[in-house]
Amino acid sequence: MIHKILQTSKKIARKILRSSSPMTVEKAEQTFYINYLKEGMTAFDVGANVGEVSLLLSRFVGKTGTVHAFEASSSVFKKVSEVFKLTNHTEISLNHNAVADKRGLLKLHVYDDEHSGWNSLANRPLENYGIDVKPVCIEEVESITIDEYCAKNNISQIDLLKIDVEGAEYQVLLGARRMLESKSIRCCVFEFGQTTFDMGITPQEIESYLKEIGYSLKIFSREIRFFLDVRVSVRLNFPFT
Repeated sequence: MIHKILQTSKKIARKILRSSSPMTVEKAEQTFYINYLKEGMTAFDVGANVGEVSLLLSRFVGKTGTVHAFEASSSVFKKVSEVFKLTNHTEISLNHNAVADKRGLLKLHVYDDEHSGWNSLANRPLENYGIDVKPVCIEEVESITIDEYCAKNNISQIDLLKIDVEGAEYQVLLGARRMLESKSIRCCVFEFGQTTFDMGITPQEIESYLKEIGYSLKIFSREIRFFLDVRVSVRLNFPFT
């Protein structure tokens, strides 16, 4: 299903190369968060970047809820730490980690401030997409898994798991297998696109893994970016039907 949608979207992209709004996915996600999140819920923001989504999630889960945010880049982590400090959001727990399928040290390709949202574990061949942007450095970052973090912090349920890690979403999901199998993750929102392929992962692998453990997938937004990177937002729900 995902593969067919992606192929169709790429064909559309070639026809309307610069006509789509870059905010399509973000708006669809925000609408979903507004309708879904409630006071007291527990939300995870994996790939927090500058903290915009974390702040949005915290607004809806309220003071009785909790947001666990994760940011791998040292420079971005420093900025988002200041943002949370200035806004006094004590319900947000910020972690300086990459989230993956295993604990260890990983190499993060870090871009300049303007393109910090492109920071990725993938060594992306952006020049092949007509983009003259290169990483400014490769940073070694410590990784953890969702399962490990939840066990360590006595978290029995995640109401929303939002993942935006530029291609490594599958690795995050692999590291959450125990929580997924026990149906302790009620809902997950993630994106896939060209960065997924740059990580060596296919949509079929993601879909097969998630269906195997009982989650259904729903495509609820597509964004066609200027370099033909088709970003598709996917929501997972249990039970699988």
